[in-house]
Amino acid sequence: MTGKARISRHLRERVAQAAGYCCGYCRTPERITGYRMTVDHLVPEARAGKTIEDNLWLACVACNEFKGVRMQALDHATGRRVRLFNPRKQRWNVHSAGARMAPRSSG
Repeated sequence: MTGKARISRHLRERVAQAAGYCCGYCRTPERITGYRMTVDHLVPEARAGKTIEDNLWLACVACNEFKGVRMQALDHATGRRVRLFNPRKQRWNVHSAGARMAPRSSG
């Protein structure tokens, strides 16, 4: 047993509606991915994040796997560690023009 809390169908639907059925990080709509998106814990369970609506958002598999249990990443422009984008508290278009959750590739 992993210790992960089960997310009810009703709670998942409320989270999906609030997210506009899009990934909170890359903004890809669920309808074009070909699969159901995962419900991401903004503060991961491994870091004492709770399975409550205010801590959940939709994420595509790629973004969810990239984020993992991290809450911070290196900002390549400044060299500083910064908190990852929080789709419940920040607006994507205000967060950063052209920013990506994933690190830049070197080539």
